[in-house]
Amino acid sequence: DTVASDMAAVKGVDAVVFEAHQVQKEAWTHGHRDLLGVHEQKQAGKVWVGIHVPVGRLSADECDAIAALADKYSGGEIRFTVEQNVLLPNVDKSAVESLRAEPFLSSLDSRLSMEPGNIAGHVISCTGAQFCPVAIVETKLNIVNLTRKLEERLSLPHKVRIHMTGCPNSCGQVQVADIGLMGAPAKKANAEGVMKAVPGVNVFVGGSIGEDARLQLEPSFKGIPLTEEDLLPVLCDILTSKFGAVIKQ
Repeated sequence: DTVASDMAAVKGVDAVVFEAHQVQKEAWTHGHRDLLGVHEQKQAGKVWVGIHVPVGRLSADECDAIAALADKYSGGEIRFTVEQNVLLPNVDKSAVESLRAEPFLSSLDSRLSMEPGNIAGHVISCTGAQFCPVAIVETKLNIVNLTRKLEERLSLPHKVRIHMTGCPNSCGQVQVADIGLMGAPAKKANAEGVMKAVPGVNVFVGGSIGEDARLQLEPSFKGIPLTEEDLLPVLCDILTSKFGAVIKQ
């Protein structure tokens, strides 16, 4: 109470107003804020729209499409998020359904969407071995395939953040993810039963962001081969046992 009163006196505002401001501040800074989909702006009749870009990778055609959507709906303004997605601000609320129906956001073969799944919509990946000489494994292609399989097999009641990084430099920030996959050495038996070195991952579970952020510095699983038959069952077990996922019938 004394601190609030002193600071309020310095700022020249009533202590009660100051405390109310602190409560409001804590309300929006706590936890993970979902930026995808449609969100009200302070300006009357305006919304901002978050568009999911799988693992942050855009083709030339998709770049053209996003630019065209921005010209049509957000006055040519585009913003990018740290989670590798796109925001269109200042969209007229009356135009939301028209935007949602745009072919690049609604067609079955489109990669971009306003409302992705609870798993695929919250995946982050570093560049990976395709373009990074430091990475131990390829990340973007692998995590897209894995999350598609997870979406097919599991139903989740809430969003889960999965991050993948190609090496211990952790550009993909696996330590703050709900589930983090870090490129690592692994071994797997070949057709003759001989153990051979293969691309693999260490799996981190339980990181978090927000006011009560927590780094998960030690992996829960080490040296899991980066194959669907080896890694997918591990991820399914984590999601069902720790995040409330249910296997689809």
